[in-house]
Order: sequence, then structure tokens, then C-alpha cells
Amino acid sequence: MFSTIWKFWAPRYERLYAQYFALGPTRKLVIDHLHSIGASPLHILDLGCGIGQLASELADLYPNAEITAIDPTSAMIKRAMADYTRTNITYHTGVLNDIPTDKRFDLIVSTHSFPYISDKLSALQQIRAMLNSGGRVIIIQGNTQNLYDKLFFLGVKLTVSKAEYLSTQKISQLMKSANLNVTAITPLPRKWFIPSVYLVEGTRE
Repeated sequence: MFSTIWKFWAPRYERLYAQYFALGPTRKLVIDHLHSIGASPLHILDLGCGIGQLASELADLYPNAEITAIDPTSAMIKRAMADYTRTNITYHTGVLNDIPTDKRFDLIVSTHSFPYISDKLSALQQIRAMLNSGGRVIIIQGNTQNLYDKLFFLGVKLTVSKAEYLSTQKISQLMKSANLNVTAITPLPRKWFIPSVYLVEGTRE
């Protein structure tokens, strides 16, 4: 069901209503955060890259960086390679386990894809192992901070696919369990009808 749904949305992704209140603002939050901390990563992984919108923005921001972008839906990668290609991006169809174990990154980003990972602690442990010393992982997703959020994302799960939307507290706990330092928890500016979306950053010493 997961691949079927996202295969359907791949050619229509820019028309999703969520682009206006979540996906577009999420990408801006990532870029603004990286600007604010003066980050200059040379090796970047976009985990669950979709059609490559954020990967292409990161490629423009860091033209000297080598960017690996991966998504489990081949239709998404096909769109990315057609419409969001850059000379410093390499797109792959696959999941975290498909990335060579000897690859190392200064920055790993996961925007709205972390809820679909079943074993989140194991994933964060893998991510930590892939980070260079001083590297950072940025996770942005919908968060269940209150009852409204829980009801909202219950509806999302029923209409999209199975996912687990964690609170920022739970994500922080998982990062600490994976031996990552939690260095930022930043909310996405929201309107009253929008559920909670937060940026949570972890760094490796």
C-alpha cells in the first residue's frame, strides 16, 4: 500500500495541499536552521528524499557538497532525476539499510519520512554510525504533542499508510539512547488547524 500511494502522488507531488502548510515551510526551516548555526557540510544524506525538492535546495546552498538522496519509491526517484537534478546529487531507490556501511556524512536529514521507519532506535543507531565526528542528523515530522495532534495523525494514517508519529520528547529520548546529543528542538510556525511539526536535531561528538 505504501509504494502504491506514493507512486500515485509522485507526478502530482507539488500539488499536494501539504506543500503550502507543511512541506514547503519544512524545507525553509531546515535551510534557515543550517544558516543560523553556520553549518558547512561536505557530505549530506537526504533520507526519504521524495521527488528531491530539499535535496536540490541543499545542493544549491552547498554547491561543493556531495549529496546522496534516497527514497524507497522508484516513482519518486524517477521524478527527482527528471526535475530536481543537480550535478552534486546522486539519487538512489532504497532505504537506510541500502546505504553502504562505509559511507560517512556530515549532515543527515529526514523530513516527514521518519514516522514510516518501524525500528526507530535501530535506525538512529545506524545514522549515528554514519555520521562523522561533529556531524548532525535533522529529523522533521508531525509530532503528537497533544490530543489534537493524535486525532489528526490518526486520520493521516488511515488515509495514507501505516506510520508512527512520535512526540518531540520521545524522539529526543531515542536520540539519547542512540548516543546522540539533542542540540535543537524547533517548532514549525503553525496556524490553529495545523498539527505540531518540529525540527529535532542530534549531533555526534
